[in-house]
Amino acid sequence: METAVLEKRRHYRHNVLCAVVVAPNGHPHEGFILDLSEGGARVDLTPGWTPAMGTELRMFFDLPDSEAITLQTEVAWVAVDHMGLRFAADQSAEIERLMEAAGAVH
Repeated sequence: METAVLEKRRHYRHNVLCAVVVAPNGHPHEGFILDLSEGGARVDLTPGWTPAMGTELRMFFDLPDSEAITLQTEVAWVAVDHMGLRFAADQSAEIERLMEAAGAVH
């Protein structure tokens, strides 16, 4: 008998690989966005740095011919070498810019 796995995510995730900087309290850590959705991102962790769940981080994404994208995020979960970030509310224009710049569109 087959059992269906229910997807609990509210937003479709797009696999991407984009350089990003995350900064708790102004201390930048370079990394890569591994997947991206309208609600958040999975980002690799800098070796030697593991943020606590609930930590607020600012995410910076540079664009070559435009103003950098800055998003407020919160650490939703942490794994061995990556973390899940949840985007704060009321940033839909910046999230849309990031999704487009990262090639994460349907």
